[in-house]
Amino acid sequence: MSKGRKRKPAKAGRKGRARRPVHGMPRVEQSFAPAEYLDDLPPSASTAEIERTLDRRLFTMPFTGATIDGEDFDQLNPSDPDERALLIEGEHPELHEALADPDLDRQVVGFSPRFHLTMHEVIANQLWDNDPPEVWQAAQRLRDQDVDRHDILHALSAVMVTHMHPVLANQKAFDTDAYRRDLDDLGRRETSTNDSDG
Repeated sequence: MSKGRKRKPAKAGRKGRARRPVHGMPRVEQSFAPAEYLDDLPPSASTAEIERTLDRRLFTMPFTGATIDGEDFDQLNPSDPDERALLIEGEHPELHEALADPDLDRQVVGFSPRFHLTMHEVIANQLWDNDPPEVWQAAQRLRDQDVDRHDILHALSAVMVTHMHPVLANQKAFDTDAYRRDLDDLGRRETSTNDSDG
């Protein structure tokens, strides 16, 4: 019975068990280049560009399988936004009950599980495409401070939510320049505060 969730079946010919989410991801040092993470790069891409892209995208989506409501989705394609959304949902098992029951979703006071996942998707899409580049730059600054990967995604989402509020509440235009400025500031205050304490 469908619960209104858009799901794609695993690709034919692909096998493998769903990988459990790993929240704390170190810097990516991979000796392989998965096609799904690099298939949109031009043949002329340099080794450095390939490594930078792989680092960014493996940070964005470090696994390719998810389990949602007991259903395994093996070998999803992280470059596909719809399948990436499933991977993000799989990373949040604590929200599955609320997502499956619209009435329960509305009862979570002051918090919308669906909106939370939507913000994760927005940030993941921006990181994947490196657009705007300030999103990945901020993520790297926080990663350099040993901030947990999931906490980094939440910090990026918090900036996005701040700028989305006037759009949703007052129908104002999204201020891309202000958003990029706040992203550029993210992770710098923490460094300045730590330096001044030393």
